[in-house]
Amino acid sequence: MSLGHGSNFGDRPKMDELEKKLAPFEKYVQSTFAEFIGTALFTFVACLAVTSRDVLSIAFAEGFCIALLCAAFVHISGGHFNPALSFAASICGAINPIKAVLYFVAQICGSMVGASFVKMVILGDSYHIIKGGANQFRGLGVPYDPYDTFHHLNVTPVTAIVLEAILSCLIFTVYLQSNFDKKTRSPLGPMAYGFALLVSIIAGFHVSGGSFNPARSFGPAVPSGYWDQQYIYWTGPYIGALVSGVLYRLVLADGKKRLIMRD
Repeated sequence: MSLGHGSNFGDRPKMDELEKKLAPFEKYVQSTFAEFIGTALFTFVACLAVTSRDVLSIAFAEGFCIALLCAAFVHISGGHFNPALSFAASICGAINPIKAVLYFVAQICGSMVGASFVKMVILGDSYHIIKGGANQFRGLGVPYDPYDTFHHLNVTPVTAIVLEAILSCLIFTVYLQSNFDKKTRSPLGPMAYGFALLVSIIAGFHVSGGSFNPARSFGPAVPSGYWDQQYIYWTGPYIGALVSGVLYRLVLADGKKRLIMRD
């Protein structure tokens, strides 16, 4: 017995050393790769869903896809797959600035990879008709589906940015409260994230194109060359991220993370 105990005590420093070596891998490498592969898969599904030319199909495809991916990776990386959400998470203290930068790079690269695979499976004119699955600002007057043909909305890029900001704030607040905050987080957090995206796409698709995710918009723009109104899909979500992050830190966070009236 004494030999056995002696052997265990002797092995313990080696185990501690191994854990220290694994910690940076899991903290930075594994989590960053999860954001890369998750964003690639999400972008592929989101862009491919555009072939349906149906808003509900697109909304359900994106919403359920983000929910499933978040459920798979939430305990590895947080399951963001969205640079603006990672920015909001960094404001809230969910991730540090270094990880936020790593996530940004991984998400942008992942979105380009996912969108490129769409170009490999949708060929020729079919690919260019859907513009690679890119988000399209509806105020251009170009009909997207039967609704657009008979119901032209009087919107501008500014109103599209406002809509993207408000609905992004909705999505990010739902994510933070249901997946990050200790007081309100739930096992159904990933599903809440997905349903928030689903509802937002249905609400905003015929105005802004329903992005709420700079990576999802940037990815297909690279292989398709469709860069029209790209600034809408960066400005709006980042404004929404800033608002949701500040609201969380000032009002909605639990006592330990709140900046005012702390416990």
